[in-house]
Formats: sequence, structure tokens, C-alpha cells
Amino acid sequence: MIDIAPDETIRAQAWTAAELEAKPNWKFNWPNDWPNEIKALQEWSKEQDNPIRALQADSVATPQFDQLAQKIKSEIHEGNGVTWIRGVKGFDQTTLNLLFLKISLAMGQTIDTYGRLYGILDTGKSYKDEAIPVSQTNAATGVHTDSSQRAIQPNILGLCCITPAIQGGKSKVVSAAQVHQNLKKQAPKKLELLYKNYIRDLVTPGSDKDIQNILNNHFPIFSYANGKISIRYMRYWIEKGHQRVNNPLTAEVLQALDLLDGELNNKENVVSFYMNSGDMIFIDNTRVLHDRDEFIDTPEQKRIYTRVWID
Repeated sequence: MIDIAPDETIRAQAWTAAELEAKPNWKFNWPNDWPNEIKALQEWSKEQDNPIRALQADSVATPQFDQLAQKIKSEIHEGNGVTWIRGVKGFDQTTLNLLFLKISLAMGQTIDTYGRLYGILDTGKSYKDEAIPVSQTNAATGVHTDSSQRAIQPNILGLCCITPAIQGGKSKVVSAAQVHQNLKKQAPKKLELLYKNYIRDLVTPGSDKDIQNILNNHFPIFSYANGKISIRYMRYWIEKGHQRVNNPLTAEVLQALDLLDGELNNKENVVSFYMNSGDMIFIDNTRVLHDRDEFIDTPEQKRIYTRVWID
């Protein structure tokens, strides 16, 4: 029997777009004493051959940023599951990356599958032509959670805006609990299908992408354990995985995925916002999904973000 998340759990974790936008507690600013702490971080980095590799949580004292990180972590795990730090413009990529990593390390250990920090920018490639992350393209990602590999599930996803797009690239977040709640009312039988295991294609660096490993790379979309709803979803890799092993999804499952996508893109559920240089978001990658619009680069301005995965 499938263990569907109970209504009381869903209600406690769910939010609509209007409800989140009305709350101030998920938005943060840099602390008042940030110039001194940024300077300390910059001075420390000058003594390092590779500051990103060398940096640890206690490498340099940044007490106010560390305190901010703990407030963010609490909001991620005990609050709405999404946080947005409005930063200060005018810093170079190196400084922003160091600060972004320092805040991340105050929350936990980084998952270094793609490196401690991973650059998100358009490489001119297409994820439909080769097995690469959508983050390496300028395409809309589709509402999703990060990581299609069964053994790797980041608890916290962080994104730092180095340079925004000249056009497009709007960020979006959606509550998995709200979507679950709506699906349970509309089509409970279809919701049950989303608790079953589905194969994902393997795109993670270092993965052995033979057929047997893809067959083994299966897990549910929704799951419920220890009083918490959880989701792992990116439709493209599910469909691609099932195609790769010659096990096409049934019409009934496709209908369930269509219903899920409908709720994930329902404007009543989606909070959208543009990030500026220096802005950072951290979200619970197990219960908040994210997306970005397609964007356009120009020779004068290229959209560059940095990503971190935190265990």
C-alpha cells in the first residue's frame, strides 16, 4: 500500500504564490557590517593558491554572514523552504563566489559532484542533442528539483547571480506540498501513480551510463517519510530514461505527469522574480521546485550564475 502524505502534513508545508509573496520572512539582506567581513574574506583569499578549494567554514571569521546563514537554514528546514538574499551590486565574480561558498559552508557540507561551485551559463549546446544538464544551455529548464541520480540528492540548493540576463532568465519557485494538495483533491488516483518508481536517465558527471545502471536509477516522484513530503522531479529525464531502456511510460502515467506539470506551472502556485548581481537564493531541494525562463545573452552581457549543492 502506498503511504500518501496526510492532509495535516501537507497543509503545514504548503503555500500558494500569493501566500509566499505576502510573507517577509523568506527575504533577507546582507548584514550591516558586511564591508568588514567581505574585506576579511578578500584578504584571506590573497594568501591562497586556490581559495575555493581551500575555504572551510572556519577559515576566516565572518560572524554576521554566519549568523545570516543559520537564519536561512532555519527558514529552509522549518519555514517555507525558500530564501532570497538581496545582495549588493558591484562585486566581481571571485568575491561573490567566495562569499556564496562561505555562507553555504556555514549551513553544511558541499556535495562536490560538479565541483564545490558549479558555473551556470549557456555553452551553446542542447540538452536534447546530448546528455548534458539543462543548466549548460539557455533553455527554460522546466519546473524541477536538482539531481537525476538516485544516490545523490542535495538537501539544499543554492544559486548566486553573478550577472543577470539582458533578457529573460526569471527565477521561479513552487511548493511541492501545495501541488500535492491540489492533486489530491483533483485526481487522487493519479497522485498515487506519482508515488511509484520511475527510471531517470543518467547525466551526472562520472556516471556509468550503461543500460543496467539506468535501469537501477529509479525512485519515486513524491514520497512521504518521517512527517515530511518530498519530491524529486524533472520530467525530461524520466521520459528519456524510460526511452533508453525501451520501457515507455503508459498513457495513464503520462496523464498523471500532465496533471503534475499543470499544477507546477499554475500561476497561482508559482512565485517568479528576477535576481540581480549579488543576489542569492537557497531552497529545500526536497520540497521546493525551481525553474528559470529561457534567456538571451549579448556580447556585452552574459548571464552567469553559480550553483552549490549542500548536504
